[in-house]
Amino acid sequence: MPTLEARRQASGFTLIEVLIAVVVVSIGALALGSLQVALSRHADVARQRTEATQLAISRLEELRGFEQVLSEAGKQAYADLRSGSDQPLIDSNTRFERQWQVQGTADDPYRRIDVQVTWADRSGDTRQTFVRLGSLIARAEPADAGSLGLPQGDATAMLRPKGRALDIPIEAERLTGPNHGRSVLRWQGASGGFLVFDDSSGTVIAQCATAPDDRTDIAATCNPLPALLLRGDLSGSWAAAVTGLSFTATQHLLAIPDCHVADAVDHNDGRPIAGVRSYACLMRPGDHDTDAGTPRAWSGQSRIAPEPVGTQSVCRYTTAPSTTLNEEHPALYSLVTRSLHHQNFLLLDAGACPASTALHQP
Repeated sequence: MPTLEARRQASGFTLIEVLIAVVVVSIGALALGSLQVALSRHADVARQRTEATQLAISRLEELRGFEQVLSEAGKQAYADLRSGSDQPLIDSNTRFERQWQVQGTADDPYRRIDVQVTWADRSGDTRQTFVRLGSLIARAEPADAGSLGLPQGDATAMLRPKGRALDIPIEAERLTGPNHGRSVLRWQGASGGFLVFDDSSGTVIAQCATAPDDRTDIAATCNPLPALLLRGDLSGSWAAAVTGLSFTATQHLLAIPDCHVADAVDHNDGRPIAGVRSYACLMRPGDHDTDAGTPRAWSGQSRIAPEPVGTQSVCRYTTAPSTTLNEEHPALYSLVTRSLHHQNFLLLDAGACPASTALHQP
């Protein structure tokens, strides 16, 4: 039977066990509490980082959403992009500071944009709590980009791989820098010099005596020349005898068309195309309705020179002999307001014009 002393020793050991259990439970509770605090803090930082990222993306999109390239009152322009900072107000448990840096100049084809958003976490530390995003913004007219998806009915807004209007000859060289958006072509006609094209509209806007480069002040050194091109190929048995083109029944032209004929070349390798010649005419359209708001135009009939003799004939390639659409090579052009290409002729020594062509001369 246990003595009183033995009972006292057993009671002492039980008290120690209880104290140890209390300590263990306390440590566990403290650990769980610390874990809860850490999880809450990390969740808070993750939410704030998401909000900061959205703020940075939002500012990048605002900078990218300019309306035009050149400065104009009341318009957001590429040329007006500037560095800056702000403190956007959003429903959050902290305050964000947003800064953006715009590198380069308004003449650069691309500008680097860096946006950084910082904020203070629960401890007030901002050294590790920031988001930085960067992007390049191109110096491109938004209207030109939109025209890719919504071309006009006459296809004047569609672009070639060189990023310009279809009406510009493929061999024309693009200019950059201050002359970005223009192309230049050596003109082989009697007037000589170099033609300057607007890449958006495809029309000729000036003629220069010497080749302009990226820095040439075209407005000061070249002659303004609103003009259009008429181009095509000549094939057939007497194409080599063609010396030029003449025009009859002309209307609204400001000058006699300046035409030249040369051997056609393959633009991929520069080699002549056997049996084919090409022609190009510089047409200067004029006012046809006394309305300054409508484009200039010209009308008339193009004819191969010299005229066919004997059994010779000139056939024009066309989708329909009776067409009146200028792009489809009609017998008589009417109020042409854009450059025309692929106005091709077949020259025969004898015989009838084949399918897909119509007799043009005599």
